[in-house]
Amino acid sequence: MTAPAGPRAVPRAPGLPIVGHAPQMAKAPHLAVIDIARRYGGIVAMNVFHHKFIAVSNADYIRHVLVGAQQRYVRSYHYENPVIGAGLLTTDGPSWLVRRRQVNIAFRGDSLERLVPTASAEAEHLVARWTAAARSGTTVGLVADMQRLAVTVMGRSLLSTGIDADSAAFFADKVRTATRLMRKRNYGLVRFPNWAPTPVSRGLHRSRVALDAFLRPIIAERRAAPPARRDMLDALLAVRDPETGIALNDAEILDETKTLFVAGFETTSTALSWTLHLISRHPEVSERLAEEVDRELGGRTPELADLARLSYLSQIMNESMRLYPAVYTLGRECIERDEIDGYVIPKGSVMLLSVLAVHHDEKYWPDPEAFRPERFASEYPRQAFLPFATGKHVCIGNNFALTEMAVVIAMIAQRFRLVPGDDLPVEARANVTLIPAREIPLQIVER
Repeated sequence: MTAPAGPRAVPRAPGLPIVGHAPQMAKAPHLAVIDIARRYGGIVAMNVFHHKFIAVSNADYIRHVLVGAQQRYVRSYHYENPVIGAGLLTTDGPSWLVRRRQVNIAFRGDSLERLVPTASAEAEHLVARWTAAARSGTTVGLVADMQRLAVTVMGRSLLSTGIDADSAAFFADKVRTATRLMRKRNYGLVRFPNWAPTPVSRGLHRSRVALDAFLRPIIAERRAAPPARRDMLDALLAVRDPETGIALNDAEILDETKTLFVAGFETTSTALSWTLHLISRHPEVSERLAEEVDRELGGRTPELADLARLSYLSQIMNESMRLYPAVYTLGRECIERDEIDGYVIPKGSVMLLSVLAVHHDEKYWPDPEAFRPERFASEYPRQAFLPFATGKHVCIGNNFALTEMAVVIAMIAQRFRLVPGDDLPVEARANVTLIPAREIPLQIVER
């Protein structure tokens, strides 16, 4: 960035009296941030009721916040979630850095090796259901099926001996309830503290009690059992800080287990839904993918070593995540006065960084609304591709998610051709992630 002479204030977008930009944010927050920021050159001050934000859609400005001046920014209050506690997703600063160092150990070694058979086993169950649907001529609900699969894979990856499909669904329901309540609290007229006896606080308390009551006995049982490496819980129990040698205590294990579940299932199910939807709507992509999996796998269940050879599948996944990034906006709070391209960012400013805007910026992506996996066949503008964020808070489970997605999509492509169940458009809706606004019906055709 070439800074102009002298600092200047961030331009302010005029809004309605009292409510400010609340109507646009309530209707479509993912689009409102893009629209407002782009009209003011990629950075603009806005407000929702009394909440003041700086919306950013410029890739260079976002990289400045996440990488260049990351020491001046921490996660904003949007990441708070008393249900999952003080895990990697909700903390920042020195305590976060220590925890990141500890939990990172759990993702090393054989974690992906353990994931692949878990993902392939759940994909086999899906294939069996879809085979029955293909032979009966009935459609399937893509979004619901991907949610069920991702929830179960994440649950069994975390707690292989302590969770079944029903328990995983229970876990997911409590997590979604908590996130919905936190969004309501964060954007309300008043952000009451968690201890205040409001309906939101009581709902959050009930969700936390239910999840903790489910997990504590499992953690206690594992503490008493001989050391093993069956799943992520075992890996967390075995973690020792590389500098101090200190292990995670039960409260920390509890929070990280909930955090990994939250971070792992919603984003993956969303990414799978969008990717398979796009494949179904582009027969030429589907055909080329089928040729690749046939050539590289020869009908076998994929193993971890196989995935590196599925280059076209990787391109498809990247292009899908470009068009529909699960995490569409990143929130950061400025903790030390900063300047971005000459714009003054006062201490305390809450930044809304639009990943979706960067992924659809024609400066980096010609014809940005088109689905073109070949964009990723060679070098691409990495500064404008942030499906897992970047900088110190880059997603710790990015390889975990990509591996699960690749296994599931490869196994589906081996067996089926996906045909849209209708020709209606599928809009994106901003929720916890950027989800399809409706169920996506698919007609399943056996190959």
